[in-house]
Amino acid sequence: MLERIIDILGIPIIILNFTASIVGGIWLAILGEWGLIGIGILFLLTSSLILSVLMIPNVLIGGLVLHINEKKKVLKYGIGFIAQFYSNLLVVATCVFAFFVCSHFYNDNIGLGYMPYLLWSWIMALGPWFYMISKELDNEFAVITLFSASSFYFLFLTSIFISSILSMVIAIIFGIVQLVVVPIFNMYLVYRSEEGRGEY
Repeated sequence: MLERIIDILGIPIIILNFTASIVGGIWLAILGEWGLIGIGILFLLTSSLILSVLMIPNVLIGGLVLHINEKKKVLKYGIGFIAQFYSNLLVVATCVFAFFVCSHFYNDNIGLGYMPYLLWSWIMALGPWFYMISKELDNEFAVITLFSASSFYFLFLTSIFISSILSMVIAIIFGIVQLVVVPIFNMYLVYRSEEGRGEY
């Protein structure tokens, strides 16, 4: 059942990754939204540097986890959770930033005209993370985090056209899953991996 859900959600995510910037960008250009296009391109060009700087605390936390690896396992998992929480908080913050920036430029009723703004928000929100993860595809924690964020952001953007209450509910669930459930799940994977190697 879970694999089927992943397959179903994976298809629109793949399509959006390849088409959102092209379709959204051309559509916005036709509408004359050069300011938003400029902001998006500037953000995409600088996001790797910005996010790398913001991820520095996780490098320090990673060093701390290695230092206490053999001493206090519970503390290690607690600090590992904090590191995952912080990384996921940055992902959520990027999604929120992109959504509000793009929505700020749209001043009409929710309808087809909102679509290019949402497509552009997709590439601004998740494009930098897909770029960063492309360099470390063997990092299962990053893959899980990005798949979860992509799935929820897709559901959130879709729900906007259905109901404001539904989009609010999905946004709340998105935050809870990304900031609590995914870090706990990733720490569980670490525990299982170490248990399998006889390190626990």
